[in-house]
Amino acid sequence: MAYAAVVSLLQILEQIRLSDQFPVLYPKLQIESLYRKICSFQAFLEKNFPAQSNDVNDLEAQIRDAIHKAEDIIESHMLKFLPSESGSSSCKIFALDLEKLLQELDLMAANMTDHLSQISGLTPIASSRSAPSLGGKFVGLKDDLLRLKDQLIGESSRIKVVAVVGMAGIGKTTLVKEVYDDPSIGQIFHYRASAVMGPNYRKRDILLALLRSVDRDDSKFYGEVNDGQLTEIIYKNLKGRRYLIVLDDVCEVRAWDDLKSLFPDDGNGSRVMLTTRLRNVGLYAAGSTRNVHYIRFLNKDESWELLRDIVFAGKSCSYELEKIGKEIAENCQGLPLTIVLIGDILSRAAKTPEYWRKVADSQTSFATDGDDIGLSSVMQFLNDEHLPQHLKACFLYMGAFPLSYEIPVSKLIKLWVSEGFLKPKRSKTLENVAEECLEELFDRSLVLVHNSRSTSGIKTCSVHSSVWHLCVSAAEKDKFFLAINRYRNGNPPKSNGRRRLCIRKNILFAIKDVYNSMVSASTARSLLCIGPDHSHPLRVCLGFTFLRVLDVLTIRFHKFPDGILELVLLRYLALTCKAGDLPASVSKLCNLQFLIVRRHMSIKSSGDPSYLPFSIWNMKQLRHIQFMGGDLPNPCGAFLPNLLTLSNMSGHSCSKEVFEATPNLMKLGVRIELGEDTAAPLCLLDHLTHLMQLESFKCVIVNPTREFQVVARPGSVSIFPSTLKKITLSGCGFPWKDMKVLAQLPNLEALKLRCYAFQGREWELDEEDFIRLKFLLLEDMDIVEWRANGQILQRLERLHVRHCYNLREIPHGIDYITTLQLVEVVDCSPSVVDSAMRIKEMQEDLSNDDLQVLIESSWNDKTTKNGGAVRQTPPYP
Repeated sequence: MAYAAVVSLLQILEQIRLSDQFPVLYPKLQIESLYRKICSFQAFLEKNFPAQSNDVNDLEAQIRDAIHKAEDIIESHMLKFLPSESGSSSCKIFALDLEKLLQELDLMAANMTDHLSQISGLTPIASSRSAPSLGGKFVGLKDDLLRLKDQLIGESSRIKVVAVVGMAGIGKTTLVKEVYDDPSIGQIFHYRASAVMGPNYRKRDILLALLRSVDRDDSKFYGEVNDGQLTEIIYKNLKGRRYLIVLDDVCEVRAWDDLKSLFPDDGNGSRVMLTTRLRNVGLYAAGSTRNVHYIRFLNKDESWELLRDIVFAGKSCSYELEKIGKEIAENCQGLPLTIVLIGDILSRAAKTPEYWRKVADSQTSFATDGDDIGLSSVMQFLNDEHLPQHLKACFLYMGAFPLSYEIPVSKLIKLWVSEGFLKPKRSKTLENVAEECLEELFDRSLVLVHNSRSTSGIKTCSVHSSVWHLCVSAAEKDKFFLAINRYRNGNPPKSNGRRRLCIRKNILFAIKDVYNSMVSASTARSLLCIGPDHSHPLRVCLGFTFLRVLDVLTIRFHKFPDGILELVLLRYLALTCKAGDLPASVSKLCNLQFLIVRRHMSIKSSGDPSYLPFSIWNMKQLRHIQFMGGDLPNPCGAFLPNLLTLSNMSGHSCSKEVFEATPNLMKLGVRIELGEDTAAPLCLLDHLTHLMQLESFKCVIVNPTREFQVVARPGSVSIFPSTLKKITLSGCGFPWKDMKVLAQLPNLEALKLRCYAFQGREWELDEEDFIRLKFLLLEDMDIVEWRANGQILQRLERLHVRHCYNLREIPHGIDYITTLQLVEVVDCSPSVVDSAMRIKEMQEDLSNDDLQVLIESSWNDKTTKNGGAVRQTPPYP
């Protein structure tokens, strides 16, 4: 993780260069020299470290350790300067330390250049390879096989490129080979050829492989014919023929560009199939989402069927082994590669319940117990990812969370920003850079999406268990983080210079040996407590001088811990304590960017607002404040220029003075508890126009009654900033006629209405309403008639209607929206279900075969029509 360390140090140096927190006499010349030196290290790593070998990894580790040492020296001096009490003597000592550091880094730079030149000839070029064979077992892919064959033999006479996309080991190669070898395919395509590409492929090898598929005697091509001539030979062989070409494991767009000129389009139905882990490569080559085929994971039954076939080869299996075997198969999380490799081990080992139990247990405890039955082979294959430098730290960070943990992306992005390993980009916030990195990991099939955002992007995600084990193993090897899951008597965890500590079970703080071991991690930059909520007080280690990230949200504090106030380098703070318990001295945390305070759920707020201390306005680095039940006081002329998010505040923060003092706010969330804050809604919307950058607005009235109505209604569209993209309302009780105000917002993409956000029997939509809306949610509304005039919501992609018991039907205008991707209906009347199925039928007539209709119903008379999925749930009492 040398690159992550370098980027982190550059951000620290940039902070020193631009900040007014440091003395005038600080050693500027040495800081500038060091900044240039570290920039050269960054360029060196970007240029020279895609390659992988033990020698290269050792060199990268040396660079990492040197940068970490430099970071420790610089931040130790920052601790002296931040109180603004240091004099010229401290600056002179800082200058001397920097001079010594520059000399050491110069020597390091010379040595690593010589070292790299010596090992560059020994560094192997990654060979072309594909996924290990699934042993001829073809389970769970039969539907995929039929769809792929249909795409190949479809009516189109133009050449078509079909891309098969999925994570490593999911069965792409097996599926494509099955199609390629199918006799019916052989009868259609007169010329068939295949080649395996992989990372760092050589074009000549691919050309020869394609020729070898047809002409086994390829010796005549070696040494006599150049690449251009080989290309011409292949093109002439294909010209006029109906051909099928398979390219396995295409790893980049450039690779497709390098080969696509080989394939003539003679209008005879020729096809090219390629496999790739990268979604962007698949879409680029295929040219249309219709020609991209994503392979799913196996379900539980399919996983067990595959494992059973491999182990028993059609023979019987005892009930006891079957019970454990199903658990083993389920632990593989539907990845065929994992099932095949573990099945191979089980087929050669003793078929006893004791051994099978050991295998089942090792699958879930691998990271902590070191028992790698069946997983080392999986990880060895998955490790061949060749991630670019800027993604490696982001990827390994996924292993910090517990296995199968559903990670909120908003939290993940804040943590990445706070850690400092994201390379800044001009004209983009670090949050934008983080989102791009996450999308890249998703495009590489390394991240699984659980929920998508209502606008665009990923809301929650996770990684497959095999990928998670890889992250944990690589992070341990690279000293990226130390994850503590359990304690074994006499063997406390050793930090060994780890910069990040991840506590997956908070109760471990109560064990003296574990506590003392963590305290010894003097250079730790992060402490993440990401286990289940712990309701009882714990003695938490807070003595980490250099700490940047402190996430103790799952630990309950009776009062704000004084020790936190000494962590002046802190950038991210998340904890649970009493509302209103934030001390004025919190402003000592002058580097804090993310402040998240959760209130004890058992402690109710009083009728008076709980204001944050006025000193919060002195914390100029703040980007995000989430403080349930708290409010910003009157700024009295101060302002927070970097604040982007204000979340979970009560209505008292919605004042003109507060909004004028947070001019760059992009996200505002307000929570109002009736009976305690009922005056707040009167001015809730009055001052939103001062937020000219606002993109997301959320207002939740807690425990509303149907009789309650917000007095301050949206009278005109001028109340809302035109920049708004997302609005979430709950319990507000607006009349439906006020919906016209929201309908005129020019950039609104997502509208979520919950719990009588609007009240009344009728809502009428017109063609000019919501011209950009992509996401609409209606939940717990009392609406009866929902009517539409003309062609409505022409950009709508997702419609969710939940618990609207009185609604008669979804309007007919939605039938004709060609952008629809999903219609979900949960516990509505049978007539609403019928209208959802009507939409499905109409969309099929419009050739929108990708539309999903999901229905959950507790009504007695429910039906399944035209492929719509109907899921039954128990009736409500």
